[in-house]
Amino acid sequence: MPEKNLAMRNSDELLSSSDSLIENQDSPSLEQINYKKKQQKLQSKSREKIDIQEHQKAELDLKNELSMFGISLNKKEINSTKNNKIDKNNELSVTEKIKNFKEELTQQGKSQSEILQILISKFENEEAVSTWVENWRSFQKLSVFAESKPPAERRAIENIISKADFTSENAFATSLSQISQSTEISNATKLEISREFNGAKVFSVDDLDNGLKQQQTRKTEIESAINNKSREKTALNSDIENLETKLEKLPLDDPKRQELETKIEQKKGVLKQTKSDIITLEKAKPKEVSFGLRSGFSAKLNNDGSRSIKIIEADFAIKLPGNFLPFTDLKNLRSINLSFPYRALRNQNIANIIFSPNIENNSVPTKRNRNMSHLILSTLKIDDSKILLENDISQLNKDLLRLTSVKNGKSAEDKFIDLGIFDIQSQSLDKAKFRGILKFIRENRGLDDDLFFEKLEKL
Repeated sequence: MPEKNLAMRNSDELLSSSDSLIENQDSPSLEQINYKKKQQKLQSKSREKIDIQEHQKAELDLKNELSMFGISLNKKEINSTKNNKIDKNNELSVTEKIKNFKEELTQQGKSQSEILQILISKFENEEAVSTWVENWRSFQKLSVFAESKPPAERRAIENIISKADFTSENAFATSLSQISQSTEISNATKLEISREFNGAKVFSVDDLDNGLKQQQTRKTEIESAINNKSREKTALNSDIENLETKLEKLPLDDPKRQELETKIEQKKGVLKQTKSDIITLEKAKPKEVSFGLRSGFSAKLNNDGSRSIKIIEADFAIKLPGNFLPFTDLKNLRSINLSFPYRALRNQNIANIIFSPNIENNSVPTKRNRNMSHLILSTLKIDDSKILLENDISQLNKDLLRLTSVKNGKSAEDKFIDLGIFDIQSQSLDKAKFRGILKFIRENRGLDDDLFFEKLEKL
């Protein structure tokens, strides 16, 4: 841009000089006229050079931008695109840019899954749009899920995804609502989607309770449908038996035999379909009332009415406190969020050092353990005022892996003792030193392992 301004200024000064020279004479000489024409030609060439430079810069910017999205355009396509895109690019909001990118990728023939992957790759580290990215991950997972369904259902789901507003925080929840109301998607598939994706719109204790209620309702509906189909099967068997008895009593030449035989065949056809429906419904009926909360975790309604967060890989559950009394939301929320650091530490065989008393399977965590979980999350600056999101859990896992990763072949417990975090005689944790190590981990997230451990040894 400085070169452009300098060239423009020089050419303007030259023109101004020639103009003033001519204005100072009533009858310009041939020499003056030629001088002015020469300067105007120089000015024109200067402007043309600037235009070419701007043209080339715009072309390069567009290539770089589109390459980030996996799009490659030829020269002709760039020329037809840049004029209505690049000139406006700086004026567009993030929302408008994302919508434009989605539209361009759609026109390129990209599938919904490809579009979502491109958007995730581009914006996954942008804190300002982290909620949108979570939605996009859910949409991508839903798109993959749809591929296993019959063509009609797959098209219905993909159509709903294609019409979603990717810049709305409620986009995925809205699409799930549309799926639940669709007449093109079977109840069995709706139940699968509900169980698999309900967690994507669960951020609070109330959300979790509502999700479990929905699963309970769907389970009840399926059980009711099975009962109705079973009654239909019984009635059909009875009808067929009665018709066959009548048929046996008719003479072989009785004209009514044909009519009865037709009715029997029709009833048998309906009976066959009814039996098939019952099998389908039985397969769709969930064994338990639960839904996927986060990757590797599910929310479950127990037979006694209590609720648990299940760590799927470990077949281990954190039971939530009862919610019949007022002011229990915080206890419930912290119990839910406790399951995330507990899994990470359990996988490192260090959970029993951090949490005391030990957390038993399907038991309600003590206040002391809930507070320890809060200490871990708050020190790492992970927001636990709501149920942790996938990206929060991912960061938590990385942080706690560094807490328990050790050098020199020492066990994690020995490392804790060396750092003064754990006193072997009293079998207790020094919370102040533990908090300090967590803070150190948070402040040094960008370091590679070697440098991180080198600094840690100096503490």
